[in-house]
Amino acid sequence: MTPKSGGGHPRRRSWPLLLGLLVLGLVMLASRALALPNIGMAEMILPLIGGLLVAVAIVVIVRRDRADRSALPPSKRDGQDQGMPD
Repeated sequence: MTPKSGGGHPRRRSWPLLLGLLVLGLVMLASRALALPNIGMAEMILPLIGGLLVAVAIVVIVRRDRADRSALPPSKRDGQDQGMPD
C-alpha cells in the first residue's frame, strides 16, 4: 500500500519498467526477424522503425495521461475513469 499524501512518488518506478518492456519488445522483434532464413538486414529496418514509432507513441500517450491526471484535484485524481465524456 502506498500513502496518499506525502512521501515519494511511487509512480517513478514504473518508467524504467515501461521503457524496459518497450526495448525488450523491439529486441524480440529484431531477433525474430533475424531468425528467418530469407530475411536480410535491409528488410528488417522497416519493422524496427515501425516498432520504434509505436513505442514512442505509447510513451507519449502514457506521459500525457499521467500529466492530465496530475492536473486534476486530489478528490478526482484517484477516482475510477468514467470512460468517454458525453
